[in-house]
Amino acid sequence: MRLIYLLGLLAISFSSLAQAQLKTVVSPTFFFRQQVDVRPYAGRPYRVSARVKVAALAGDSSNANVFAVVLDTHKKYVKSSGTEFGRMRTRHRDGRWRTYTSHGKLPGTAGSLTLCGQVYLNGAFGFDDFTVEVETAKGRWQPLPLVNGDFNVAAADSVSGFPNGWRPITLVPGFSYRTVTEDAGSPGNRYLEITGKNVVQYGKNAPAGHTVAVNGIKVYYETYGSGEPLLLLHGNGQSISAFNGQIPELAKHYQVIAVDTRAQGQSTTNGQTLSYDLFAEDMSALLTALHIPAAHVVGWSDGGNTGLSLAQHHPQQVKKLVTMGANLWADTLAVTPATLKEVHQGKRMTTLLWPINKQARQVRPLMVLLLDYPHMKAADLASIAAPTLVLAGEHDLIQDAHTRLIAASLPHGQVQILPGLTHYAPRENPEVFNAAVLKFLQGQAEQPATRPAN
Repeated sequence: MRLIYLLGLLAISFSSLAQAQLKTVVSPTFFFRQQVDVRPYAGRPYRVSARVKVAALAGDSSNANVFAVVLDTHKKYVKSSGTEFGRMRTRHRDGRWRTYTSHGKLPGTAGSLTLCGQVYLNGAFGFDDFTVEVETAKGRWQPLPLVNGDFNVAAADSVSGFPNGWRPITLVPGFSYRTVTEDAGSPGNRYLEITGKNVVQYGKNAPAGHTVAVNGIKVYYETYGSGEPLLLLHGNGQSISAFNGQIPELAKHYQVIAVDTRAQGQSTTNGQTLSYDLFAEDMSALLTALHIPAAHVVGWSDGGNTGLSLAQHHPQQVKKLVTMGANLWADTLAVTPATLKEVHQGKRMTTLLWPINKQARQVRPLMVLLLDYPHMKAADLASIAAPTLVLAGEHDLIQDAHTRLIAASLPHGQVQILPGLTHYAPRENPEVFNAAVLKFLQGQAEQPATRPAN
């Protein structure tokens, strides 16, 4: 079980702003930032500005963006605002400089403003002349000090190698950066150049993408690598892109089949009530359509629930199963009370917005799914023949006793709790998650699970 994916992604993204150590993540997006103290100006209007250029192939989705993230005095996220430079995707790919400005108002609790730059996918991106200003009196704008806002200082950060004063949020394979000297327009001026090369947009990667008709819908999937087939199943409200941190590594060892579940990503729906058993029937039909007798299955959250259903009802199609953050039913014995409360609130909100909001109409069936399913019992797991690794984060949304009950109820179940991680472990620490999955699939067994004491 999990909440809308965007909420978790935002929490991870903003918490990473304060991290001292840089992580390497697989993503089609690269962010960099600089933090400015705005406590003396809380409650006042502000504006940010930068020069940006994009040189990319016509027709692709590459873009750049600059935005501001405001944190309160306790370093909690308050708000963000900015001009979507992504609108350049259809109009401005000619490599010419353009200046963009966005406006906002600092909340009364504002502590810091983080000025962020972002690039997406492949191309050559230029950034220069960042400014942050606050309105100290009517019509009077005061610049706030930035370190190397014009990138004319050649020194680089000792940890990341990024231009002095700036720092990547994460390190992303496929993106490189440097300061270069402009040879036209303003000869001798230096600016930041970021280059994206061979960056993959998992979930919207046409060369790897396929669609197959099963059970009255169209299922979208992407394939990577070679070897034994491995089916990747995402969580509620997610898509194939949730496994950015898994696909490259797993594809070194297996033929990865990453799937958009019914009604999510690019897969369609036909109005049937969503359930994990229905998702499992879709996956069974997909494997049959692909002439794959059996596959390893790795499922995260809702995908873990689907994996359990597939292994129960179609045991011949599952070689080994890995579940991350799965649950058998939906109450406070299975999930934390706070999680259940938030899901109920989400259902009420989408019910109210259902008649007038397209997104609410899409999300509401997924919220209902979280509350009404699954309907499994621990005894049902006795029929699952596949060796199964049950994973959860130490601080998961799923109750620890419930995770251990799942593992202990499986004939060939193992449990592994990932220290320090949450329900979003595959994104928080892909290296740890991937290592656990590969160790299990490649036959290096952990100790079998034991049923928790009553």
